[in-house]
Amino acid sequence: MSALQLLLPEIAAPEAANDCTPPEVGSDGDGCAVACIANGGECAGNEKRKGRRPVHASAAARKAAYRAEKARVDFTDKPEIIAKLRETAAQLDCSVNELLQSMVRFAECNRNWKQVGLYGARNNGVLQ
Repeated sequence: MSALQLLLPEIAAPEAANDCTPPEVGSDGDGCAVACIANGGECAGNEKRKGRRPVHASAAARKAAYRAEKARVDFTDKPEIIAKLRETAAQLDCSVNELLQSMVRFAECNRNWKQVGLYGARNNGVLQ
């Protein structure tokens, strides 16, 4: 018999070559069982493990959940004040938003605003 006609019993049947049944407890399995179970019982050999499931269905849902957790306050002031805030933020290598958050937290922790009141004077109901 020539080498081309040689049939090996483990390769002859296609189901034997792709047999990926879970190994029994205590046997030396090749680790194919996890991939086969995830693929509906078929084993191609190149399956990748999946990560954890996403919390949000889409990027829009993730952004909406983030915005729902945060409160937004718009800050308007004189152009000179805004320019000074931008200059200070550039010196500290942070954004104006981070600078304002830090300033507000510092002011809340270091002053009793309810007893002392606001800085400056009011003119026609507007803080000067």
